[in-house]
Amino acid sequence: MPASYPVSDVLVVLVKEPADFLLAQTQHWYRIPTSTRLPVNLRERQAQIIAFYFPSAFKELRYSVRYYARITDVAVVSRRELFPQETASSRSEQTYYKISFGPLQELARPVVSYRGRRLLFVPTTWAKLSEADEINDLFHDSPLEDVLWRELKRQNLPAERQYLLPANGRNYFCDFAFICAKGNIDVECDGDTYHMPPEAVRYDKARNNDIAAGANWDVLRFTTRNITEELPQTMSLVKQKIDRLGGLHYARENVVRYVTAGPQLPLFEL
Repeated sequence: MPASYPVSDVLVVLVKEPADFLLAQTQHWYRIPTSTRLPVNLRERQAQIIAFYFPSAFKELRYSVRYYARITDVAVVSRRELFPQETASSRSEQTYYKISFGPLQELARPVVSYRGRRLLFVPTTWAKLSEADEINDLFHDSPLEDVLWRELKRQNLPAERQYLLPANGRNYFCDFAFICAKGNIDVECDGDTYHMPPEAVRYDKARNNDIAAGANWDVLRFTTRNITEELPQTMSLVKQKIDRLGGLHYARENVVRYVTAGPQLPLFEL
């Protein structure tokens, strides 16, 4: 990753239950089981801010990021230390990463997921969190993906970033997932450094086969050159594929549209 790419100084976390959010509000901590792999920006002590994403259990707050706080400490503690009033049991010595933070603050505007995704961790930057229109603006995985995302937004082509896709007993994450009327598309950004070694090429081919056969998705792969030097042609290929699959679903409006230039076909609900 280029040195100029900003450090991910924010960690967005899932608040599973209202009781967990009450602890965040009143005791100013959040826990992650030590059996869980830590997000890289927390493991490397880059994260300075924690922000909270609410799932469906929160009704009015659901599928949004609205609150954040400044991290003050990360420590490993037992469940007994976290919940001293809890009756002792076999779980009492389970250990957690305890993330301590200051008072919660509210974002100027909520960052929403129009498709209602369940997200566990999203490492991102303060600039992205404070400027985001929706949840997909937060992802901070590669500069190449950001270039494509900005162009997709400019052309009003909504995609889901880092979208979980189970296929043939494995879990994959799509760089960009397009949900269409007659199928779905996985668009991958193949940066030269990561995807060119022979072992990476073999993995990508196996992955393509799993997704095509096991999940019945179409896969499009674009190189650094496709995205940085041939972006109009790349976008044309994406739009043609969308229309061959019956048009793109716009979750915010719950409609499907054909997206290539020319006369627009009627809209219809998915």
